Amino acid sequence: MRFLFIVVLLANVAVLGFGQGFFGPPPSERGREPRMLSERNQHAIQLGAPESKVSGQSPSAS
Repeated sequence: MRFLFIVVLLANVAVLGFGQGFFGPPPSERGREPRMLSERNQHAIQLGAPESKVSGQSPSAS
């Protein structure tokens, strides 16, 4: 009975490792081409001038 428990435990650990990608790309990522960071939603980010707002102080009180 102890042997069967250890076999089932090792099988569970192996399946978890396979699903998380410890033995290569995970099954959920198969068939996908990874995109470069420069290709990801560049139009969604808008940069502006940095603002320094501290409550209770005037901007010239440095």
